[in-house]
Amino acid sequence: MIRVLVNFLYWGSEESGIFRAGSELIKYLSNYPLEIFLLTNKNIFYEKANFKIKKINLSLKNKETHLIYTQFYIKRFLSEIKPNILFNPFHLGYLFNLNIPQIIIIYDNIQLTVFKKRLNTYLYHKFLLPCLISKSKIIITPSQASKNEIVSFFKIPEKKVKVVYLGVDKEKFKNLNLQKENFYLIVNATFPYKNVDYVIKIWRKFNIKENLIIVGYYHKYIKYHNYLKELTKKLNLENRIIFYPKVTDEELIELYNKAKALISPSLKEGFGLPPLEALACGTPIILSDIPVYKEIYGDIGIFFDLNNDESFLFALEKLKNLNLNEFEEKRKEFLKKFDWQKTAEEVYKIIKDAL
Repeated sequence: MIRVLVNFLYWGSEESGIFRAGSELIKYLSNYPLEIFLLTNKNIFYEKANFKIKKINLSLKNKETHLIYTQFYIKRFLSEIKPNILFNPFHLGYLFNLNIPQIIIIYDNIQLTVFKKRLNTYLYHKFLLPCLISKSKIIITPSQASKNEIVSFFKIPEKKVKVVYLGVDKEKFKNLNLQKENFYLIVNATFPYKNVDYVIKIWRKFNIKENLIIVGYYHKYIKYHNYLKELTKKLNLENRIIFYPKVTDEELIELYNKAKALISPSLKEGFGLPPLEALACGTPIILSDIPVYKEIYGDIGIFFDLNNDESFLFALEKLKNLNLNEFEEKRKEFLKKFDWQKTAEEVYKIIKDAL
């Protein structure tokens, strides 16, 4: 049996899409003939009896210190466990030479393109991530659009980068057959590249009457959240735009089910889980026409051009004229391609090939 050391010493928010994706993937990988040793600073896996948990109390205030301690703990457990492979379900791994293969997942290249304001994260992606890539045998990424950027930015062979689409938990995110209500939904309003202010301005420009519910903020980037609220107030939209800073999964699923549509105006994504979750809940999606969204959701999404405000109105009109029976058939067929078990199966094959 393949012995895998999984480095789950995650340094970001447990509410992020990256954390959700990493944890779901590891959960489903446990169904394969792998002896998994999970090195983690989180409690999420404690009830998974088929993991050998190595829990580390790594609660550090900054990413620089986290990175240093991560190297120490990985080295320690490499020596102790003697795994066949080191698997990092994020873009944080072991920066030194190894005598076993290392695999990393890079979800996006946002820190090097549209969002360079978080200096420590930018510097990591600019100078240390290339080092990690050089020490890794295989890089996994969730879209062809992301792969193209990785190959271009880091000047590495295409064959080193494998595209594996993410999945959605269809037992959790599902159509509850709830009555649709008079609101649209935006999920994960965390950073400026999510471009939520664009939709708020559109709401005023075209005097859209329906409500808009905006979910989420990242406490370390509270400025953007405050800016969105101030913008809403300035445009006299407080009676139509409602902020839900934090919701449970159950509340989010209810919002997905009740919304007329999910709107995602992002400038860039690596994949984009909220549109997939919304579709799993039976809700149409209105998306910016960025390459990754066209790649993943081209068959079922309603798209608008960020450089043409009127195209957003056309998207709303297209939604109103949507044939719900046809949409339901397309939705069910579309979701067959996105399953965590399928994602885990592809990653398992990559792990075997790496050996």
